[in-house]
Amino acid sequence: MVDINSLVPYTKKLLAQPPTLSPSDLHAAISIILKLLEELESESKDQGQEVNIYVVIGSFLTALRTTGLDHKAEYIAEAARAVLVYSDKVKLESGKEDGLVLDIVGTGGDGQNTFNVSTSAAIVASGIPGFKVCKHGGKASTSNSGAGDMIAQLGCDVSKVNSRTVPHLWDANDFLFLLAPYFHNGMRLVSKIRKLLGIPTVFNVLGPLIHPVPHVNRRVLGVYSKELAPEYAKAAALVYPNSETFVVWGHVGLDEVSPIGKTTIWHVNGSGKLDVFEIEPSMFGLPEHELSQCQSLGPEANAKLLKEEVLNGKLHCKEGHPVYDYILLNTAVLYCLSKGNKDWREGIAQAEQSIHSGKALQSLQHFINELDEF
Repeated sequence: MVDINSLVPYTKKLLAQPPTLSPSDLHAAISIILKLLEELESESKDQGQEVNIYVVIGSFLTALRTTGLDHKAEYIAEAARAVLVYSDKVKLESGKEDGLVLDIVGTGGDGQNTFNVSTSAAIVASGIPGFKVCKHGGKASTSNSGAGDMIAQLGCDVSKVNSRTVPHLWDANDFLFLLAPYFHNGMRLVSKIRKLLGIPTVFNVLGPLIHPVPHVNRRVLGVYSKELAPEYAKAAALVYPNSETFVVWGHVGLDEVSPIGKTTIWHVNGSGKLDVFEIEPSMFGLPEHELSQCQSLGPEANAKLLKEEVLNGKLHCKEGHPVYDYILLNTAVLYCLSKGNKDWREGIAQAEQSIHSGKALQSLQHFINELDEF
């Protein structure tokens, strides 16, 4: 049994001037938090004991947020590693780890409520020859449609996707979707305290860094804050040293590649070398679109637009459809990261080829059909 007071020394380190909490201290503290919550769930405790546990944990998480350490690379990385200890990770057979494996996901929290562009771009990218996209995402928390909400409306029964079934789905599918709650017991354990606190905590930024498949080696990760972005890129390199990552931030305050204005990209590779540059839609041969034209309409409407209009090839980039261009833009960035170049217009061409050849829709449908057989 974990002593509830074992977390207090770490809180005191956060309250010191200056704070003396180290990254390894944060790892240890999160491990204590998860053990306390695990015991709370499995054992019968009276209401007073439960309140005491939440007060101690809430005090630590609030103090951590006020120091700003939870937005520093080494701390983010250690927090992610601590949560991954409690995760149900996917183990692939030897030899299946080779090749390009992609993910595109944002932290959320930008408050913009835009269309599910990362999931859409993941599906489109999976129709490009040689690409396997293993999309990791959750359900809505700050928007009206999370990745998991739309993917369910597309017909994917992702309750069947877990660490035991993924190895069987791996070879035959170029698109896979992993719903985060089925893999991350640690994140499930902290869900109640996060809701009770009602403020952002370190757990808000961990999602994109705790992919259940360790073999993902190309990542486009969106963040809601310019200040967070370079630290997040460094954290990604620490957690996944064998991966290349684009961390993207749209200047309008978007955790995706923005359809209007500039987007800054922090590119980090396995060596930790950081390269920073800016892009905008004109570099892709696309017009700009206001965010109001790219709003989420809810899971059902988003899925209908994606499947019936976009993936069925009814739209073209020269028509200037806001959501379609938004999807092409994000797919092209994922393509260029994977190819190791900045040929943005070629990325658009490859995205359109994936759509109009029917490969993107075929990739999605194959995944749906495979799940139906389980």
